[in-house]
Amino acid sequence: MAKKGGNVVKIQVEAKNPSRHKKKATSPGIPKALINNFVALQKVQANLAEKIDALTKQISELLKLFETTAKTFAENPAVLTSERDQEFLNKINQLLEQDKTIAKGIIYIEERMDEIERAVTKPLPQANTN
Repeated sequence: MAKKGGNVVKIQVEAKNPSRHKKKATSPGIPKALINNFVALQKVQANLAEKIDALTKQISELLKLFETTAKTFAENPAVLTSERDQEFLNKINQLLEQDKTIAKGIIYIEERMDEIERAVTKPLPQANTN
């Protein structure tokens, strides 16, 4: 029965061929097996739910660990470097110093070349032919 707009609509369904839908004889063991399977399924679902809860807690703890680690790194950026890392940093610093020296030399050479070019291309004074 369904209500629509205050009116009651009744729907009646009749079977066209009742002899077609005969009930099968069920053995008494099938409902018992279905019940046992359903209970086993519920146990598996409960176990799965517990494991998912435990996993969720572990992930939360892992996220807290990451947050703590990130805060520690942010507060103390001076992390102890190994001797090998320090050697590597020293070599990079030496290369940077050499690069600065080379850059200064190139700039000096360029300035000198510009001076020489200006001196060579300087127009000669013209003589008066009067």
